Amino acid sequence: MKKTTQIHIGGRHFTIDEDAYQKLHHYVESLKFHFSREGETGKEIIEDIENRIAELLEQVISNGKQVVNIEDVNNAINVLGKVEDFEYAGAQEVKSEYDYGSRRNNRRFYRDPDDYYLGGVAGGLGSYFDIDPLWIRLAFVLLFFAKGAGLLVYLILWIVVPKARTTAEKLQMKGRPVNLTTIKDSVNEEYQRFRSSEGVAAARNGFESVVRAIGLVIVAIFKFIIGVIGVSFLVVGCVFLAALIMGVLGVTNVFGHMQLWDGFYMTDLHTYFANTTHLWLAIVALVVVVLIPVIALIYGGVKILFDVKSRHPLLRVFLLTGWILALVLFLTLIFVNIPNSPVEAEETNSTVIDTKKYPGIVLDASDNIIDKNITHYRIFGYRLRYSKWDDALYDKVTLEIQPSDDDQFYLSVKKRIKNVDMYDSDDYMDEIFYSWQLQDSVLFLDRYFNTDDDEFWLFAKVDLTLKVPQGKGIMIKPEVCDMLVPSQRTSYCDELPAGKKWFMSPEGALIQGN
Repeated sequence: MKKTTQIHIGGRHFTIDEDAYQKLHHYVESLKFHFSREGETGKEIIEDIENRIAELLEQVISNGKQVVNIEDVNNAINVLGKVEDFEYAGAQEVKSEYDYGSRRNNRRFYRDPDDYYLGGVAGGLGSYFDIDPLWIRLAFVLLFFAKGAGLLVYLILWIVVPKARTTAEKLQMKGRPVNLTTIKDSVNEEYQRFRSSEGVAAARNGFESVVRAIGLVIVAIFKFIIGVIGVSFLVVGCVFLAALIMGVLGVTNVFGHMQLWDGFYMTDLHTYFANTTHLWLAIVALVVVVLIPVIALIYGGVKILFDVKSRHPLLRVFLLTGWILALVLFLTLIFVNIPNSPVEAEETNSTVIDTKKYPGIVLDASDNIIDKNITHYRIFGYRLRYSKWDDALYDKVTLEIQPSDDDQFYLSVKKRIKNVDMYDSDDYMDEIFYSWQLQDSVLFLDRYFNTDDDEFWLFAKVDLTLKVPQGKGIMIKPEVCDMLVPSQRTSYCDELPAGKKWFMSPEGALIQGN
Protein backbone atom coordinates (compact mmCIF):
# COMPACT_ATOMS: atom_id res chain seq x y z
CA MET A 1 0.00 0.00 0.00
CA LYS A 2 1.43 3.37 -1.08
CA LYS A 3 1.63 6.35 1.18
CA THR A 4 -0.68 9.25 0.22
CA THR A 5 -0.32 13.00 0.72
CA GLN A 6 -2.76 15.90 0.73
CA ILE A 7 -1.72 18.72 -1.62
CA HIS A 8 -3.16 22.10 -2.59
CA ILE A 9 -2.68 23.24 -6.17
CA GLY A 10 -4.60 25.65 -8.31
CA GLY A 11 -7.06 26.38 -5.50
CA ARG A 12 -8.07 22.70 -5.25
CA HIS A 13 -7.27 19.91 -2.79
CA PHE A 14 -6.08 16.48 -3.97
CA THR A 15 -5.03 13.20 -2.41
CA ILE A 16 -1.96 11.95 -4.24
CA ASP A 17 0.25 8.90 -3.76
CA GLU A 18 3.95 9.28 -2.92
CA ASP A 19 5.38 8.49 -6.39
CA ALA A 20 2.98 10.85 -8.12
CA TYR A 21 3.71 13.57 -5.58
CA GLN A 22 7.45 13.32 -6.18
CA LYS A 23 6.97 13.50 -9.94
CA LEU A 24 4.57 16.45 -9.74
CA HIS A 25 6.71 18.33 -7.21
CA HIS A 26 9.78 17.94 -9.41
CA TYR A 27 7.83 19.14 -12.47
CA VAL A 28 6.42 22.24 -10.77
CA GLU A 29 9.79 23.18 -9.27
CA SER A 30 11.48 22.90 -12.66
CA LEU A 31 8.79 25.18 -14.11
CA LYS A 32 9.31 27.74 -11.36
CA PHE A 33 13.03 27.73 -12.01
CA HIS A 34 12.56 28.10 -15.74
CA PHE A 35 9.96 30.90 -15.67
CA SER A 36 11.74 32.83 -12.93
CA ARG A 37 13.69 34.40 -15.79
CA GLU A 38 10.49 35.90 -17.23
CA GLY A 39 10.49 38.66 -14.66
CA GLU A 40 7.12 40.16 -13.63
CA THR A 41 5.06 37.69 -15.68
CA GLY A 42 6.82 34.57 -14.38
CA LYS A 43 4.70 34.26 -11.24
CA GLU A 44 1.47 34.66 -13.19
CA ILE A 45 2.58 32.03 -15.72
CA ILE A 46 3.23 29.56 -12.90
CA GLU A 47 -0.20 30.27 -11.36
CA ASP A 48 -1.91 29.63 -14.70
CA ILE A 49 0.05 26.43 -15.21
CA GLU A 50 -0.91 25.21 -11.73
CA ASN A 51 -4.56 26.00 -12.47
CA ARG A 52 -4.33 23.96 -15.65
CA ILE A 53 -2.68 21.07 -13.80
CA ALA A 54 -5.51 21.18 -11.24
CA GLU A 55 -8.13 21.07 -14.04
CA LEU A 56 -6.46 18.05 -15.64
CA LEU A 57 -6.15 16.19 -12.34
CA GLU A 58 -9.73 17.00 -11.38
CA GLN A 59 -10.95 15.26 -14.55
CA VAL A 60 -9.60 11.90 -13.35
CA ILE A 61 -11.22 12.11 -9.89
CA SER A 62 -14.51 10.22 -9.54
CA ASN A 63 -16.53 8.39 -6.90
CA GLY A 64 -14.57 5.23 -7.59
CA LYS A 65 -11.21 6.96 -7.69
CA GLN A 66 -10.13 9.54 -5.13
CA VAL A 67 -6.30 9.25 -5.26
CA VAL A 68 -4.12 10.74 -8.00
CA ASN A 69 -1.48 8.28 -9.18
CA ILE A 70 1.67 8.69 -11.22
CA GLU A 71 -0.11 7.79 -14.46
CA ASP A 72 -2.46 10.73 -13.98
CA VAL A 73 0.48 13.07 -13.36
CA ASN A 74 2.28 11.79 -16.47
CA ASN A 75 -0.86 12.38 -18.58
CA ALA A 76 -1.12 15.96 -17.29
CA ILE A 77 2.57 16.57 -18.07
CA ASN A 78 2.09 15.17 -21.59
CA VAL A 79 -0.77 17.61 -22.20
CA LEU A 80 1.17 20.63 -20.93
CA GLY A 81 4.55 19.59 -22.23
CA LYS A 82 7.86 18.97 -20.52
CA VAL A 83 10.25 21.76 -19.60
CA GLU A 84 13.00 20.23 -21.75
CA ASP A 85 10.73 20.11 -24.78
CA PHE A 86 9.66 23.66 -24.18
CA GLU A 87 13.25 24.92 -23.96
CA TYR A 88 14.53 23.30 -27.13
CA ALA A 89 11.46 22.97 -29.40
CA GLY A 90 11.22 25.55 -32.13
CA ALA A 91 8.49 28.11 -31.87
CA GLN A 92 7.50 27.43 -35.47
CA GLU A 93 6.76 23.78 -34.66
CA VAL A 94 4.47 24.70 -31.82
CA LYS A 95 2.68 27.30 -33.91
CA SER A 96 2.27 24.81 -36.72
CA GLU A 97 0.62 22.37 -34.31
CA TYR A 98 -1.85 25.06 -33.37
CA ASP A 99 -2.49 26.11 -36.98
CA TYR A 100 -3.24 22.64 -38.26
CA GLY A 101 -4.46 20.93 -35.12
CA SER A 102 -8.04 20.35 -34.20
CA ARG A 103 -9.29 23.70 -32.95
CA ARG A 104 -12.76 22.31 -32.18
CA ASN A 105 -11.47 19.93 -29.48
CA ASN A 106 -10.11 22.82 -27.39
CA ARG A 107 -12.83 25.42 -27.94
CA ARG A 108 -15.12 26.60 -25.09
CA PHE A 109 -17.66 29.42 -24.92
CA TYR A 110 -16.67 32.27 -22.56
CA ARG A 111 -17.19 36.03 -22.52
CA ASP A 112 -14.08 37.76 -23.83
CA PRO A 113 -12.61 40.12 -21.18
CA ASP A 114 -10.20 41.68 -23.67
CA ASP A 115 -12.41 42.36 -26.72
CA TYR A 116 -15.57 43.94 -25.35
CA TYR A 117 -17.70 47.06 -25.22
CA LEU A 118 -20.21 45.92 -22.59
CA GLY A 119 -19.91 42.37 -21.30
CA GLY A 120 -17.72 40.63 -23.86
CA VAL A 121 -20.56 38.47 -25.22
CA ALA A 122 -19.96 39.41 -28.85
CA GLY A 123 -16.20 38.90 -28.46
CA GLY A 124 -16.75 35.47 -26.93
CA LEU A 125 -19.17 34.44 -29.69
CA GLY A 126 -16.72 35.70 -32.33
CA SER A 127 -13.92 33.60 -30.83
CA TYR A 128 -16.15 30.55 -30.51
CA PHE A 129 -17.45 30.66 -34.10
CA ASP A 130 -14.18 32.09 -35.50
CA ILE A 131 -15.78 35.18 -37.02
CA ASP A 132 -15.23 38.90 -36.58
CA PRO A 133 -17.08 40.07 -33.42
CA LEU A 134 -18.21 43.12 -35.42
CA TRP A 135 -20.79 40.98 -37.24
CA ILE A 136 -22.07 39.63 -33.94
CA ARG A 137 -22.50 43.14 -32.59
CA LEU A 138 -24.37 44.23 -35.72
CA ALA A 139 -26.70 41.23 -35.31
CA PHE A 140 -27.50 42.24 -31.71
CA VAL A 141 -28.20 45.81 -32.84
CA LEU A 142 -30.61 44.60 -35.55
CA LEU A 143 -32.35 42.27 -33.09
CA PHE A 144 -32.76 45.17 -30.68
CA PHE A 145 -35.27 46.69 -33.12
CA ALA A 146 -37.24 43.42 -33.10
CA LYS A 147 -39.14 44.50 -29.97
CA GLY A 148 -35.98 44.50 -27.87
CA ALA A 149 -35.15 40.83 -28.49
CA GLY A 150 -31.48 41.62 -29.04
CA LEU A 151 -31.15 43.34 -25.67
CA LEU A 152 -32.92 40.50 -23.88
CA VAL A 153 -30.73 37.81 -25.49
CA TYR A 154 -27.59 39.84 -24.76
CA LEU A 155 -28.51 40.32 -21.08
CA ILE A 156 -29.30 36.62 -20.64
CA LEU A 157 -25.96 35.58 -22.18
CA TRP A 158 -24.18 38.20 -20.09
CA ILE A 159 -25.62 36.73 -16.89
CA VAL A 160 -25.36 33.05 -17.83
CA VAL A 161 -22.04 32.80 -19.69
CA PRO A 162 -18.94 33.07 -17.47
CA LYS A 163 -16.08 35.42 -18.28
CA ALA A 164 -12.76 33.89 -19.33
CA ARG A 165 -10.70 34.91 -16.30
CA THR A 166 -7.77 32.50 -16.25
CA THR A 167 -5.24 32.11 -19.01
CA ALA A 168 -6.41 28.55 -19.64
CA GLU A 169 -10.02 29.74 -20.13
CA LYS A 170 -8.90 32.47 -22.54
CA LEU A 171 -6.95 29.91 -24.55
CA GLN A 172 -9.92 27.53 -24.59
CA MET A 173 -12.15 30.42 -25.71
CA LYS A 174 -9.91 30.89 -28.75
CA GLY A 175 -9.59 27.17 -29.39
CA ARG A 176 -5.88 27.06 -28.65
CA PRO A 177 -4.27 24.13 -26.84
CA VAL A 178 -3.40 24.83 -23.22
CA ASN A 179 0.29 24.01 -22.82
CA LEU A 180 3.44 25.68 -21.59
CA THR A 181 4.04 27.61 -24.80
CA THR A 182 0.52 28.97 -25.21
CA ILE A 183 0.22 29.86 -21.53
CA LYS A 184 3.51 31.77 -21.62
CA ASP A 185 2.62 33.61 -24.83
CA SER A 186 -0.85 34.48 -23.58
CA VAL A 187 0.39 35.84 -20.27
CA ASN A 188 3.05 37.97 -21.96
CA GLU A 189 0.55 39.31 -24.51
CA GLU A 190 -1.92 40.20 -21.79
CA TYR A 191 0.81 41.85 -19.72
CA GLN A 192 1.89 44.03 -22.64
CA ARG A 193 -1.72 44.94 -23.42
CA PHE A 194 -2.35 45.83 -19.78
CA ARG A 195 0.71 48.06 -19.61
CA SER A 196 -0.43 49.97 -22.70
CA SER A 197 -4.10 50.45 -21.74
CA GLU A 198 -4.46 50.54 -17.95
CA GLY A 199 -6.68 53.66 -17.94
CA VAL A 200 -9.00 52.42 -20.67
CA ALA A 201 -9.39 49.03 -18.98
CA ALA A 202 -10.25 50.63 -15.65
CA ALA A 203 -12.89 52.83 -17.28
CA ARG A 204 -14.36 49.85 -19.10
CA ASN A 205 -14.47 47.75 -15.95
CA GLY A 206 -16.32 50.52 -14.12
CA PHE A 207 -18.82 50.92 -16.96
CA GLU A 208 -19.26 47.14 -17.13
CA SER A 209 -20.04 46.98 -13.42
CA VAL A 210 -22.77 49.61 -13.78
CA VAL A 211 -24.36 47.93 -16.81
CA ARG A 212 -24.09 44.50 -15.18
CA ALA A 213 -25.86 45.85 -12.09
CA ILE A 214 -28.68 47.12 -14.32
CA GLY A 215 -28.79 43.73 -15.99
CA LEU A 216 -29.06 41.98 -12.61
CA VAL A 217 -32.00 44.23 -11.68
CA ILE A 218 -33.74 43.37 -14.95
CA VAL A 219 -33.09 39.68 -14.40
CA ALA A 220 -34.48 39.95 -10.85
CA ILE A 221 -37.66 41.50 -12.27
CA PHE A 222 -37.91 38.68 -14.81
CA LYS A 223 -37.46 36.13 -12.04
CA PHE A 224 -40.26 37.76 -10.06
CA ILE A 225 -42.56 37.69 -13.07
CA ILE A 226 -41.68 34.05 -13.70
CA GLY A 227 -42.41 33.28 -10.04
CA VAL A 228 -45.84 34.90 -10.36
CA ILE A 229 -46.46 32.81 -13.47
CA GLY A 230 -45.41 29.66 -11.56
CA VAL A 231 -47.79 30.43 -8.68
CA SER A 232 -50.58 31.15 -11.18
CA PHE A 233 -50.00 27.82 -12.95
CA LEU A 234 -50.06 25.98 -9.62
CA VAL A 235 -53.21 27.68 -8.31
CA VAL A 236 -55.16 27.41 -11.58
CA GLY A 237 -54.11 23.78 -11.99
CA CYS A 238 -55.22 22.88 -8.46
CA VAL A 239 -58.57 24.65 -8.91
CA PHE A 240 -59.27 22.83 -12.16
CA LEU A 241 -58.17 19.52 -10.62
CA ALA A 242 -60.55 20.01 -7.68
CA ALA A 243 -63.39 20.92 -10.08
CA LEU A 244 -62.64 17.84 -12.18
CA ILE A 245 -62.68 15.56 -9.13
CA MET A 246 -66.00 17.02 -7.98
CA GLY A 247 -67.37 16.59 -11.49
CA VAL A 248 -66.33 12.93 -11.62
CA LEU A 249 -67.80 12.26 -8.18
CA GLY A 250 -71.01 13.96 -9.24
CA VAL A 251 -71.30 11.90 -12.41
CA THR A 252 -70.35 8.50 -11.08
CA ASN A 253 -71.76 8.82 -7.55
CA VAL A 254 -69.10 6.50 -6.22
CA PHE A 255 -70.34 7.18 -2.70
CA GLY A 256 -73.81 5.93 -3.49
CA HIS A 257 -76.52 7.61 -1.45
CA MET A 258 -73.94 9.69 0.47
CA GLN A 259 -74.26 12.76 -1.71
CA LEU A 260 -71.33 15.14 -1.36
CA TRP A 261 -72.94 17.73 -3.60
CA ASP A 262 -75.81 18.11 -6.04
CA GLY A 263 -74.12 16.20 -8.81
CA PHE A 264 -72.76 17.18 -12.18
CA TYR A 265 -75.65 17.98 -14.46
CA MET A 266 -74.64 17.13 -18.03
CA THR A 267 -77.95 17.31 -19.88
CA ASP A 268 -76.34 18.91 -22.93
CA LEU A 269 -73.93 15.97 -23.20
CA HIS A 270 -75.91 12.91 -22.23
CA THR A 271 -78.85 13.75 -24.51
CA TYR A 272 -76.58 13.06 -27.49
CA PHE A 273 -76.18 9.39 -26.60
CA ALA A 274 -78.65 6.54 -26.94
CA ASN A 275 -75.82 4.10 -26.17
CA THR A 276 -74.62 4.14 -22.58
CA THR A 277 -71.28 2.58 -23.52
CA HIS A 278 -70.60 5.48 -25.85
CA LEU A 279 -71.52 7.92 -23.11
CA TRP A 280 -69.12 6.48 -20.55
CA LEU A 281 -66.33 6.30 -23.13
CA ALA A 282 -66.99 9.96 -23.95
CA ILE A 283 -66.90 10.89 -20.25
CA VAL A 284 -63.61 9.03 -19.70
CA ALA A 285 -62.12 10.63 -22.81
CA LEU A 286 -63.28 14.08 -21.69
CA VAL A 287 -61.76 13.56 -18.23
CA VAL A 288 -58.42 12.59 -19.81
CA VAL A 289 -58.55 15.60 -22.17
CA VAL A 290 -59.02 17.93 -19.20
CA LEU A 291 -56.81 16.07 -16.71
CA ILE A 292 -53.58 15.99 -18.72
CA PRO A 293 -53.38 19.80 -19.24
CA VAL A 294 -54.29 20.30 -15.58
CA ILE A 295 -51.43 18.03 -14.50
CA ALA A 296 -49.13 19.86 -16.93
CA LEU A 297 -50.12 23.20 -15.35
CA ILE A 298 -49.44 21.94 -11.82
CA TYR A 299 -46.13 20.33 -12.82
CA GLY A 300 -45.10 23.48 -14.71
CA GLY A 301 -45.82 25.60 -11.66
CA VAL A 302 -43.78 23.27 -9.44
CA LYS A 303 -40.85 23.33 -11.90
CA ILE A 304 -40.86 27.12 -12.08
CA LEU A 305 -41.18 27.70 -8.34
CA PHE A 306 -38.72 25.03 -7.19
CA ASP A 307 -36.38 25.14 -10.21
CA VAL A 308 -36.85 21.44 -11.00
CA LYS A 309 -34.42 20.41 -13.75
CA SER A 310 -35.61 16.86 -14.37
CA ARG A 311 -36.65 15.98 -17.90
CA HIS A 312 -38.82 13.06 -18.96
CA PRO A 313 -39.11 13.14 -22.77
CA LEU A 314 -40.74 9.70 -22.95
CA LEU A 315 -43.33 10.72 -20.37
CA ARG A 316 -44.09 13.91 -22.31
CA VAL A 317 -44.53 11.93 -25.52
CA PHE A 318 -46.78 9.43 -23.72
CA LEU A 319 -48.98 12.16 -22.20
CA LEU A 320 -49.21 14.10 -25.46
CA THR A 321 -50.13 10.93 -27.36
CA GLY A 322 -52.73 10.02 -24.71
CA TRP A 323 -54.23 13.52 -24.85
CA ILE A 324 -54.49 13.46 -28.64
CA LEU A 325 -56.06 9.98 -28.64
CA ALA A 326 -58.56 10.98 -25.93
CA LEU A 327 -59.52 14.12 -27.85
CA VAL A 328 -59.95 12.16 -31.09
CA LEU A 329 -62.06 9.54 -29.27
CA PHE A 330 -64.28 12.19 -27.66
CA LEU A 331 -64.88 14.09 -30.90
CA THR A 332 -65.46 10.84 -32.81
CA LEU A 333 -68.11 9.69 -30.32
CA ILE A 334 -69.84 13.07 -30.48
CA PHE A 335 -69.92 13.16 -34.28
CA VAL A 336 -70.97 9.51 -34.54
CA ASN A 337 -73.88 9.97 -32.13
CA ILE A 338 -75.13 13.37 -33.31
CA PRO A 339 -76.76 11.98 -36.50
CA ASN A 340 -78.45 9.31 -34.36
CA SER A 341 -79.47 11.58 -31.52
CA PRO A 342 -81.78 9.83 -29.06
CA VAL A 343 -85.39 10.86 -28.68
CA GLU A 344 -87.90 11.10 -25.88
CA ALA A 345 -90.88 8.80 -26.16
CA GLU A 346 -94.11 8.36 -24.27
CA GLU A 347 -96.94 5.84 -24.23
CA THR A 348 -100.38 6.16 -22.62
CA ASN A 349 -102.77 3.35 -21.76
CA SER A 350 -106.27 4.17 -20.43
CA THR A 351 -108.50 1.71 -18.59
CA VAL A 352 -112.15 2.05 -17.59
CA ILE A 353 -112.70 1.69 -13.84
CA ASP A 354 -115.96 -0.21 -13.42
CA THR A 355 -117.83 1.18 -10.40
CA LYS A 356 -121.46 0.49 -11.39
CA LYS A 357 -122.12 -1.23 -8.11
CA TYR A 358 -120.78 1.72 -6.12
CA PRO A 359 -121.51 5.45 -6.22
CA GLY A 360 -117.82 6.32 -6.12
CA ILE A 361 -114.31 4.97 -5.48
CA VAL A 362 -111.75 5.14 -2.73
CA LEU A 363 -108.17 6.00 -3.69
CA ASP A 364 -105.54 4.15 -1.71
CA ALA A 365 -101.81 3.59 -2.20
CA SER A 366 -99.60 0.54 -1.84
CA ASP A 367 -96.01 1.04 -0.74
CA ASN A 368 -94.42 -1.53 -3.05
CA ILE A 369 -90.79 -0.91 -1.97
CA ILE A 370 -91.17 -1.90 1.68
CA ASP A 371 -88.33 -4.17 2.80
CA LYS A 372 -86.58 -3.99 -0.58
CA ASN A 373 -83.37 -2.50 0.85
CA ILE A 374 -83.43 0.66 -1.25
CA THR A 375 -80.30 2.72 -1.92
CA HIS A 376 -80.66 6.27 -3.24
CA TYR A 377 -78.52 7.61 -6.09
CA ARG A 378 -78.28 10.81 -8.08
CA ILE A 379 -76.95 10.90 -11.61
CA PHE A 380 -77.24 13.71 -14.15
CA GLY A 381 -79.62 15.48 -11.79
CA TYR A 382 -81.99 12.50 -11.53
CA ARG A 383 -82.71 10.61 -8.32
CA LEU A 384 -82.78 6.83 -8.57
CA ARG A 385 -83.81 4.21 -6.03
CA TYR A 386 -81.99 0.93 -6.43
CA SER A 387 -82.94 -2.36 -4.83
CA LYS A 388 -80.19 -4.94 -4.79
CA TRP A 389 -82.75 -7.60 -3.83
CA ASP A 390 -84.30 -7.66 -7.28
CA ASP A 391 -81.72 -5.57 -9.22
CA ALA A 392 -84.38 -3.03 -10.07
CA LEU A 393 -84.72 0.74 -10.09
CA TYR A 394 -87.79 2.31 -8.46
CA ASP A 395 -89.20 5.78 -8.80
CA LYS A 396 -92.33 7.59 -7.65
CA VAL A 397 -95.38 8.02 -9.84
CA THR A 398 -97.44 11.21 -9.93
CA LEU A 399 -101.22 11.36 -9.90
CA GLU A 400 -103.48 14.04 -11.31
CA ILE A 401 -107.29 14.09 -11.02
CA GLN A 402 -109.22 15.46 -14.00
CA PRO A 403 -112.89 15.57 -15.07
CA SER A 404 -114.12 12.75 -17.29
CA ASP A 405 -115.74 13.38 -20.68
CA ASP A 406 -118.53 10.88 -19.95
CA ASP A 407 -120.00 8.99 -17.01
CA GLN A 408 -117.08 6.55 -16.64
CA PHE A 409 -114.02 6.52 -14.39
CA TYR A 410 -110.76 6.20 -16.33
CA LEU A 411 -107.24 5.54 -15.15
CA SER A 412 -104.51 6.54 -17.64
CA VAL A 413 -100.91 5.34 -17.20
CA LYS A 414 -98.45 7.43 -19.20
CA LYS A 415 -94.87 6.17 -19.50
CA ARG A 416 -92.10 8.53 -20.55
CA ILE A 417 -88.53 7.61 -21.44
CA LYS A 418 -85.43 9.41 -22.76
CA ASN A 419 -82.32 8.53 -24.70
CA VAL A 420 -83.80 5.86 -26.94
CA ASP A 421 -83.66 5.22 -30.62
CA MET A 422 -86.93 5.94 -32.39
CA TYR A 423 -87.22 2.39 -33.70
CA ASP A 424 -86.56 0.71 -30.34
CA SER A 425 -88.81 2.85 -28.15
CA ASP A 426 -91.64 0.29 -28.03
CA ASP A 427 -89.31 -2.39 -26.73
CA TYR A 428 -88.03 -0.10 -24.03
CA MET A 429 -91.56 0.82 -22.97
CA ASP A 430 -92.10 -2.85 -22.14
CA GLU A 431 -89.22 -2.60 -19.64
CA ILE A 432 -91.22 -0.22 -17.43
CA PHE A 433 -93.45 -2.02 -14.93
CA TYR A 434 -96.32 -0.47 -13.02
CA SER A 435 -99.22 -2.16 -11.22
CA TRP A 436 -102.61 -1.16 -9.81
CA GLN A 437 -105.72 -3.11 -8.84
CA LEU A 438 -109.36 -2.54 -8.06
CA GLN A 439 -110.90 -4.34 -5.07
CA ASP A 440 -114.60 -3.63 -4.79
CA SER A 441 -114.69 0.18 -4.66
CA VAL A 442 -111.09 0.63 -3.56
CA LEU A 443 -108.52 1.50 -6.24
CA PHE A 444 -105.04 0.51 -5.00
CA LEU A 445 -102.24 2.37 -6.74
CA ASP A 446 -98.58 1.37 -6.40
CA ARG A 447 -96.57 4.35 -5.28
CA TYR A 448 -93.57 3.30 -7.35
CA PHE A 449 -92.90 1.90 -10.81
CA ASN A 450 -89.77 -0.10 -11.55
CA THR A 451 -87.35 -0.90 -14.35
CA ASP A 452 -84.36 -3.19 -14.69
CA ASP A 453 -81.21 -1.63 -13.24
CA ASP A 454 -79.54 -1.83 -16.66
CA GLU A 455 -82.13 0.60 -18.00
CA PHE A 456 -81.26 3.56 -15.79
CA TRP A 457 -80.31 5.37 -18.97
CA LEU A 458 -83.99 5.65 -19.85
CA PHE A 459 -84.63 8.03 -16.94
CA ALA A 460 -88.17 6.75 -17.01
CA LYS A 461 -91.22 8.52 -15.54
CA VAL A 462 -94.77 7.32 -14.96
CA ASP A 463 -97.70 9.76 -14.64
CA LEU A 464 -101.20 8.65 -13.61
CA THR A 465 -104.38 10.49 -14.55
CA LEU A 466 -107.66 9.60 -12.87
CA LYS A 467 -110.68 10.96 -14.72
CA VAL A 468 -113.77 11.39 -12.54
CA PRO A 469 -117.25 11.82 -14.11
CA GLN A 470 -119.50 14.67 -13.11
CA GLY A 471 -121.47 14.06 -9.95
CA LYS A 472 -119.43 11.00 -8.93
CA GLY A 473 -117.44 11.04 -5.71
CA ILE A 474 -113.99 9.89 -4.62
CA MET A 475 -112.33 9.53 -1.25
CA ILE A 476 -108.59 10.25 -1.04
CA LYS A 477 -106.70 8.29 1.59
CA PRO A 478 -103.74 10.02 3.29
CA GLU A 479 -101.34 7.51 1.69
CA VAL A 480 -102.23 8.93 -1.74
CA CYS A 481 -101.47 12.55 -0.88
CA ASP A 482 -97.76 12.54 -1.71
CA MET A 483 -98.57 11.01 -5.12
CA LEU A 484 -100.72 13.97 -6.15
CA VAL A 485 -99.32 16.77 -8.26
CA PRO A 486 -98.28 19.70 -6.01
CA SER A 487 -101.30 21.92 -6.75
CA GLN A 488 -103.84 19.20 -5.97
CA ARG A 489 -101.90 18.00 -2.94
CA THR A 490 -102.28 21.50 -1.53
CA SER A 491 -106.00 21.64 -2.30
CA TYR A 492 -107.09 18.15 -1.28
CA CYS A 493 -104.66 17.20 1.47
CA ASP A 494 -102.93 20.21 3.01
CA GLU A 495 -105.82 22.65 3.38
CA LEU A 496 -108.31 20.02 4.63
CA PRO A 497 -107.69 16.71 6.36
CA ALA A 498 -107.28 13.76 4.02
CA GLY A 499 -109.99 11.11 3.96
CA LYS A 500 -112.83 13.46 3.04
CA LYS A 501 -115.19 12.71 0.16
CA TRP A 502 -114.98 14.82 -2.99
CA PHE A 503 -117.36 15.24 -5.97
CA MET A 504 -116.63 16.39 -9.47
CA SER A 505 -118.49 19.65 -10.15
CA PRO A 506 -119.81 20.74 -13.55
CA GLU A 507 -116.98 23.24 -13.68
CA GLY A 508 -114.45 20.37 -13.67
CA ALA A 509 -113.18 20.81 -10.10
CA LEU A 510 -113.51 18.61 -7.04
CA ILE A 511 -115.70 19.99 -4.30
CA GLN A 512 -116.04 18.62 -0.81
CA GLY A 513 -119.22 16.74 0.01
CA ASN A 514 -120.72 14.32 2.46
